[in-house]
Amino acid sequence: MATTTNDVQLKQLEAELDDAGIDVSSGLGSHEADGTITIHGYDAEGHIVDLPAAAQAVVDDHVAVEPVDPRIAVIDAMDLSDDNKAALLALFDLG
Repeated sequence: MATTTNDVQLKQLEAELDDAGIDVSSGLGSHEADGTITIHGYDAEGHIVDLPAAAQAVVDDHVAVEPVDPRIAVIDAMDLSDDNKAALLALFDLG
């Protein structure tokens, strides 16, 4: 298992672990207790498994980035004034 006290974005961390050559093809899961997040993997049958020791370094380097709502990128790409973009973002409660 790997642990951290920092924010974690599991999909992002999954890609980072995969890039480091750590097999997480069955996904990641986590649970939090007393401010510490414990991260684990799953096997092909869906059972919880410990991550290899090498995963801790990747977890330690992980800087969680909040996913961006794809609607924001669409609005930003529109040929509109900043005021109109701001109005659209407000309309959809995105900004």
